[in-house]
Amino acid sequence: MTSRGFTLIEMLLAVIIFAFVGVASVAMLDTVAKSDEASRQSIDRMEKLQRALMLFERDIWQITPRQVRINGEAPGKVTLAGAANFIESDDDGISFSHAGWTNPGMVLPRSEVQLVGYRLRENKFERVFYLYPDAVTGTEPTVQTLLEDVDELKFRYMAEASEEQQAELQWLESWDNAKWPRAVKVTLTSPELGSIERIFMLPQNGAAE
Repeated sequence: MTSRGFTLIEMLLAVIIFAFVGVASVAMLDTVAKSDEASRQSIDRMEKLQRALMLFERDIWQITPRQVRINGEAPGKVTLAGAANFIESDDDGISFSHAGWTNPGMVLPRSEVQLVGYRLRENKFERVFYLYPDAVTGTEPTVQTLLEDVDELKFRYMAEASEEQQAELQWLESWDNAKWPRAVKVTLTSPELGSIERIFMLPQNGAAE
């Protein structure tokens, strides 16, 4: 009994079929890899967002009515301030002092009070802080980049309404008052995350009167 081999046409068909299978497999693997990479990037952005907002929450919860001196001048009564283009922000900015900057045994040549600020510079959500609360004009702060690719940064301040107003509360676009607002609303807008809004309540028992 003689064995019959494959014809040229059968070989070509087999090669074509294997080629199609190979191309389909590569395309599928590429799609899976891109999807996995997109998922990792999305998770990374969300983690960075959560860390940034947790850091802001930690600072705002440890806010202290520490009056700040500039170049040895008399201390100002405002211990939390915020406005458009404040602290060289491209959008809104905010600044205040907080306690709890760990310095066990006062080993380091600084206190446990830290002057911090949050701003938007070149589409980066930044946290800035000074080594000493009484910053000297010309002293450059340390800058931490918390998020990139941020289009807008807005701060709003919850205040008691005046007697003439019907509403009990109102949101102000800036704050320059010796008394702290009841809450601060932070809104971050980016192409990837959309508009993210969080409200942080402030402790009221230590606010300057």
